[in-house]
Amino acid sequence: MRRLLPIAIAVLMPLTHAAAQWDTAGLRLHSLRPVPVATGLALVGTGGLLTFNPTAHGLAEGVRDAVVSADLPKLHFDDYIQYLPAAAPIALNLCGLKSRHTLGRMALLEGGSYLLGAGWLWTGKYGFAVLRPDNSKYNSFPSGHTFFSFTGAEILRREYGEDYPWIAVAGYTVATVVALMRIYNNRHWTGDVLAGAGLGILSVSLVYWALD
Repeated sequence: MRRLLPIAIAVLMPLTHAAAQWDTAGLRLHSLRPVPVATGLALVGTGGLLTFNPTAHGLAEGVRDAVVSADLPKLHFDDYIQYLPAAAPIALNLCGLKSRHTLGRMALLEGGSYLLGAGWLWTGKYGFAVLRPDNSKYNSFPSGHTFFSFTGAEILRREYGEDYPWIAVAGYTVATVVALMRIYNNRHWTGDVLAGAGLGILSVSLVYWALD
């Protein structure tokens, strides 16, 4: 894992630097409008198709088989970095970088998003009872790690994306890494992570629409 850190830094630093330069040049992301509910629904729907349609699920099984046959070492840093996008909005506020909403209002929106999404998440996990690709448990669909990280990333985008696009880029980069690592570690099917990401985006979209 230690050997991966320099690689991760080397990849992320140019990305965040480029985004910062984009902002400095005055090209703020005015087009970074709220992600429509349709985006979340599309991700959930695609994830469901890859999970419950036998033909489509064959594609997910192909990905799982490739991961297993590669016999790569398991890396569990996704268990920790999943929390970074969720903690970042509050941490940035406490460090003096003001969000679009006040800290209290943002905490309300964030809490509501996680509460709404968690209800859907656990209903899916124990309602559908999909076996994980490593055959460990029947709670694979949707991915909780992915839901958690994408919810935080979407909140970061809404609160900071217009004035600080590099923050939105960083949040979604972390969330995407978490999703990929769930597949890499053979803990989730491809459909699980797509649905988890969709639930995160969808829950934030609905809560901001209702309360913002």
